[in-house]
Amino acid sequence: MKPYKNITTHHLGLLLLLARATAYVGFLFTIVAIMASAIGFITLSLASVMPMLAFIPMAVSVLFFSGVMAAIVAFEESYRKRTEHLVSSNEI
Repeated sequence: MKPYKNITTHHLGLLLLLARATAYVGFLFTIVAIMASAIGFITLSLASVMPMLAFIPMAVSVLFFSGVMAAIVAFEESYRKRTEHLVSSNEI
C-alpha cells in the first residue's frame, strides 16, 4: 500500500516523500489509538479510557496534515504541466 501513488512531481519530491511518511505514521497512530482505546474500554473503567480517546483526533489530524501536503504537491504539479503546455504552444 503506497499512499498518494497517483501523485507525481518534478519539483516537490521531498514534500511528497514527507506526505507519504506522514500518512504511514498517521495510519499507524490511528490503529494504535483505536486498539488502546478498545483494550482500555474492555479492561478498565470509562474514566480511564477518556484520555486514550484523545489520541483518535490527533491521529486524524496527522492524516489531515498529510493530505494537505499531498494536495500542495498535486496543485503544483498541475500548475507546472499547464504552464509547460502554454509555453510549448506559444513557441510554435
